[in-house]
Amino acid sequence: MKLSVLLIGPTIMIFLGLIIFKSVPITFILFYGWLLFVPILLYFRNKSIRWNRKKHLNLKSFTVGLISGVISLVAIYGAVALLHNLVFDLGELKQILVEWNFTGSILFWLIIFLIFINPVLEELYWRDVMYKRLIDRVGAAQTIMITSFFYSLYHLVPLFSIFAFPFNFIAVIPVFIAGLMWGYFRYKLNSISASIISHILADLGIMLVYLNYIL
Repeated sequence: MKLSVLLIGPTIMIFLGLIIFKSVPITFILFYGWLLFVPILLYFRNKSIRWNRKKHLNLKSFTVGLISGVISLVAIYGAVALLHNLVFDLGELKQILVEWNFTGSILFWLIIFLIFINPVLEELYWRDVMYKRLIDRVGAAQTIMITSFFYSLYHLVPLFSIFAFPFNFIAVIPVFIAGLMWGYFRYKLNSISASIISHILADLGIMLVYLNYIL
């Protein structure tokens, strides 16, 4: 039961923030509050989830993260550059973002947060905290699949509003694949630094799409 709550909790926070409150700032508070404080509480209850800096920071992980991140950035930006007129209505999307308060004077800080803080908190939560809680129970393959599924699940909430069917479901497939890739990095390299670096560059690609095609 506790594990199920930990897996579905981030999705509930996104749903409450975007669908119930219709506010990106409130979503940030709920979602990132969960990603930050739940691991802290778990740490005080179980010191085995402690993050070992020396183990995670190494040249191989940095290189893998950098290369995969650049590929992800180019793939995201290139795909949207080719298909943006097909997959979403820019006018409707801008209206949705205004309704969610993803605009105004705090926009710059929201973007900075999404590029540099979001990847760190998400990777620490999924590829470290949840990874450690699952790996001994179900093994590496299922751990990677489970964390990738629940990581991609909450991305469906905004995608349902941003894209029309069936592109909302299609758009979550790359998110799931990215989760598999970052989970594999965690397992193979025994480090989350590769996934964090790669995730930062992927999110940078998304923000470049926003700045160039939506803003």
